[in-house]
Amino acid sequence: MFEIETHGLEKKFGNFTAVNAIDLEVKKGEIFGFLGPNGAGKTTTIKMLTTLATPTSGTAKIAGFDVATQPAKVRSRIGVVPQTFSLFEELSPMENLWYIGKLNEIPEKEIESKSIELLKAVTLYDKRDLPSGGFSGGMKQRLSLAASLLHEPNILFMDEPTTGLDPQSRIAMRDITRDLNRKGVTIIYTTHDMDEAEKLCDRIAIMDHGNIIAIGTADELKRKVSKHEIAEIDAPDASKETVDALRKLPFIHSVEKDGSRLVCEVSDGSEMFSKLSDFFKKRQQQVNEIRIRKLSLEDVFIKLTKKDLRE
Repeated sequence: MFEIETHGLEKKFGNFTAVNAIDLEVKKGEIFGFLGPNGAGKTTTIKMLTTLATPTSGTAKIAGFDVATQPAKVRSRIGVVPQTFSLFEELSPMENLWYIGKLNEIPEKEIESKSIELLKAVTLYDKRDLPSGGFSGGMKQRLSLAASLLHEPNILFMDEPTTGLDPQSRIAMRDITRDLNRKGVTIIYTTHDMDEAEKLCDRIAIMDHGNIIAIGTADELKRKVSKHEIAEIDAPDASKETVDALRKLPFIHSVEKDGSRLVCEVSDGSEMFSKLSDFFKKRQQQVNEIRIRKLSLEDVFIKLTKKDLRE
């Protein structure tokens, strides 16, 4: 069963197409990741799925309800954790949750019991009566998460929830996210953190220029891009002739120069380090370090979206 289904979902702003007729299916109980450079269309897609933006064309269904024709039904099934704190800073956590509960027409006894339960879950119960404006970034994000869960949504949208947080707060948010998912909540998770996406998400969609250009598990995405390993070679004075000769070696499949480093796709093999060392030694080329590693999700992302800087 799919919790989210889109067919030809598109959003235009004048002549500019922000989201280009995407088809998407998210299974019930998944942690589904969205990756993409700035301007890729992730935020606009999430806004349409959460009824904050109206599609120009195509359809999207959340928990079986159409986002365009049944927005109230959709909103009753979803929770949203925005990237920036959007609650009232002058109010305490309990006051903020009470306000959210009243908006969602939750009975007062339930508001109090659920608020206590949620604040304990996000480790803010001891701060329940303090003004939220003085909280750290991690505390504000955990409060936003508690507010998004008050009406017990089936689906939770988390928009870069760990951006700007310290390592301890990032780990705490990931742990809470995993725990929610184990309890059956379907989670849509946007992030710029490749390592976070790989560790947390069951499947990942990579967006660029309004299109979904790849989708699958982290391992599936890696296999789509390359079956080889990566050799990172710190060779600050490598000449053009050396780089050209390196490209011609039978066990080298690609070479890119990245500052003082040469980043190569190489055949898998235990002797690769020795082969590369011998090559540079024969050419009397100074090498500070050779590191062989597996393909990462960041490698996949860069290959698919290129290295162009985005606004």
